[in-house]
Amino acid sequence: MISKQCDNCAPKGKNFYCNACDKTAELFYIYSYYINRFSENTLMGRMKAFTWHDVLDYVRNNFFHNPSCELDINCEKNFAYIEEKLSHEVSSNLSTNKSHPNHPIGYKIYLNKGNESIDDIPKGDFWDLTST
Repeated sequence: MISKQCDNCAPKGKNFYCNACDKTAELFYIYSYYINRFSENTLMGRMKAFTWHDVLDYVRNNFFHNPSCELDINCEKNFAYIEEKLSHEVSSNLSTNKSHPNHPIGYKIYLNKGNESIDDIPKGDFWDLTST
C-alpha cells in the first residue's frame, strides 16, 4: 500500500512510487478458475506487492498465454479478478466441458486480511514484487 507518495511520483498518478515514497508491502493470494469466477478454483500462490496495479500487471503478463488479448479486469478494495473476455459460444462450451484443464480463463486475487505474516509464507509459489 502506498501511504504517501513523494513530490516527484504524486503527479504521475496513484500507481507510481519510488524508494522515497512511504509504502508498505501487502500479501495477496492468487487463485485460478476455469469456468467462471464462482466455480471451483485452485490456489496458484501468494504475492508480496505494494499495489493492486503491480499484482494485476504481473498476473496479466505472466499467467496468460496471450497477454495482449482482451481481458476483463475488476479491482475492488479486498478482491480483484482478471479474466479473458470470452464470446458467448466459448463461454457456454466451457460451462459444460472443462476441456482446458491447463488453461484457466481467469484469476481471482484476494488481499490478505488475516494474521498471516509475509515472513511466515513458505517460499514455494511465492512471488516478491517488492525486491528490485
